[in-house]
Amino acid sequence: QSLLCTSGAVHLFAMDDDLEDDFEPLGEEDPLDAENFNAIDYINRQFPNEASLGGLGLFINQLKAQEHDIEEGIKNAVRRQAAFGRRAKADLGDAKLAIRELFERIKAIKSKAEQSEELVSDVCRDIKSLDVAKRNLTLTVTALKRLVMLVTALEQLRSTAECRHYQQASSLIYAVEELSSHFQELSHVARVADLLERKAAVFSDLKQQILDDYMCLHGGIGSATRLEQLPEGWGTAAAKCVDAIGPGMKREVVTQFCLRLLEGYKDIFQPPKEASGLETAERRFAWLKRTLREYDDKYKSQFPESWRVPCGLCDLFCHVTRQHLVEILDATHHMVDPELMVRVLLKSIEFENELARKWATETPDDDAITLDAGHLNSAMPVLKYPDVLAAKTGRRSSTSSQTEAATEKAGADHFAPRFRGIISECFDAYLGTWVRHEEKQLLEVLQALTAADKMVSQENEENEEDEEVLQRYLYKSAPELFAAMRGSMQECSRFSTHNTLFDIFQVFRKVMSQYASKLSSLIPAAGHKACLDVEGVQAVCCAIGTAEYCDETLPLLEESLIKIISADFQDRIGFHDEQELLRSVVNRANEALVQSVNCSLDDAFNSMNRTNWAAFSQDVGDHSAFVGDISERLPKQFEPIAAHLSKIHYRFFCDKFVQSFVTRFVAEVHKCRKISERGAQQLLLDTALIKTTLLEAPVVAGHGRQMPTAYSNYVLREMGKAE
Repeated sequence: QSLLCTSGAVHLFAMDDDLEDDFEPLGEEDPLDAENFNAIDYINRQFPNEASLGGLGLFINQLKAQEHDIEEGIKNAVRRQAAFGRRAKADLGDAKLAIRELFERIKAIKSKAEQSEELVSDVCRDIKSLDVAKRNLTLTVTALKRLVMLVTALEQLRSTAECRHYQQASSLIYAVEELSSHFQELSHVARVADLLERKAAVFSDLKQQILDDYMCLHGGIGSATRLEQLPEGWGTAAAKCVDAIGPGMKREVVTQFCLRLLEGYKDIFQPPKEASGLETAERRFAWLKRTLREYDDKYKSQFPESWRVPCGLCDLFCHVTRQHLVEILDATHHMVDPELMVRVLLKSIEFENELARKWATETPDDDAITLDAGHLNSAMPVLKYPDVLAAKTGRRSSTSSQTEAATEKAGADHFAPRFRGIISECFDAYLGTWVRHEEKQLLEVLQALTAADKMVSQENEENEEDEEVLQRYLYKSAPELFAAMRGSMQECSRFSTHNTLFDIFQVFRKVMSQYASKLSSLIPAAGHKACLDVEGVQAVCCAIGTAEYCDETLPLLEESLIKIISADFQDRIGFHDEQELLRSVVNRANEALVQSVNCSLDDAFNSMNRTNWAAFSQDVGDHSAFVGDISERLPKQFEPIAAHLSKIHYRFFCDKFVQSFVTRFVAEVHKCRKISERGAQQLLLDTALIKTTLLEAPVVAGHGRQMPTAYSNYVLREMGKAE
């Protein structure tokens, strides 16, 4: 046991690696090192029987010897460990000292590195200064060379311009522009500013010279002499020079040239001259065509095709013409012939479309032109030369500020104005005169048609399931009035699908309201108690047929308007109020017919009231006299109504009449007050006969036209209540 404890204690030491070499393991196979060592099992294995106990002493001696060796090893290890501890402390002190020395050396190296870095920075600073100086010197030398080149180029440009060597001048212009661009940032330097001013003066003189050369093509004082001084083919060379100067110069040349051409046009057509009126508008367009032919013959060779001078001429012509027409319309719109104004407007649109097709651009444009205020801003063409045009014409366009901004922003070489609307839009503010004229015309048509109106028949398919085609009667004025309104709509759609067309729609509403009033005047007043004659019945029936026709046709007219009017107005198109007026006419007319038939039965009901039913003692077997009168009168009264009303309105009339008749019949029975038993039997028989008459009269008057089952059921039910 002491051996085991000693062995366990040995394993608890944390010995130095060198000391571990002094101990040799007991052996890998030594059972004493086993983890599950059991002393009793070990002794039993060593001494399995009594005979083996003879070697017990030897075994004990071996263990003691082994124990002694272990104790000696432990002592030696403890001594050696103590010696090594002292040596470790000494080594630790040496290491600390070495570390301090290392830190001192590192500090020294760091200080030397900072000194080296400062030295390198000073060297690099000097190198950078030299590099900047070299670059500035290079830039200065380059700038001086460019300055010399610019001065030389300007002098050459001035001399070549004076000699009109425009071919060489065009190349020099590119060079001068390229060189001068390098000195824009140095314009604050006096010498550079003087040089740039000199360049601007040379360019200004060159521009004016080129303009004068082009203007001499028109003739005038000294033009012949100037043309003789121009070299052969100067136009092509001058065009290259103009292109080199920039698109602004090209626009100025084209504008000045075209405005000079337009001087003759303004001399003839400038208001208030004799030929400035609307009646001579076509002469304006003819003048432009002649001038374009003259340009092709005389001047075309002097201008490049890419300049599109004829296009610029057309554009300026349109702007000048627009201003002329505005002045004319502003002064005479209250007295101008609306038909003439519309003819000129349509001619202007045709002319604009022709120009738009001839000078087509890549920008998509509408095929049709509209002229209302709601779309002026979006369709307004860009005025390419507002300043020049304003100076020449003495007035400024209302949209010049917008067009100037658009022009500066565009800055494009390709001159392609939009022609659609450029002239015709000026009519928009004055189309109210035409609208009022159309209103007056339509009202006069309405008055003329209704003054000598005639009744006409029209075939009407009442029901798709019913193959019977019936006649309905209406006034001839209705189809003709709608034809006139469609004509106005189509005429207006040729030049406007916005405000003006909407104004025409409002005129249509007014016309239909007045027409409904005309139809209403044909119907007797609500308190009218007299029976209508045949002509009166026909008039009322025709009013119903006409109102029905108008009510059916107005949605078609509304649909046509919606198809052609601008989307901004589509939701405001509708004839709902007018349709309500027409339906009220139909209702009033039906009430008038019912009242007329009721009036025809007054005598019969008076006869019924005069009978003394309280003292009635006759035998019951035949109908009363008033019943015969009713049976005779009803088919006669129904016949003209059935002949002149459509099926649906005839049925509607019958329904209304039977409701009114049953109510009156019950009231008349109540007026009889005291009724004897035989009188009651007689009235019961009369009621049955009247019920039969109510069922048969509409069919007889309609020549066999059967009434719907609902009518028969109503008569049977209500007359049953009366019984």
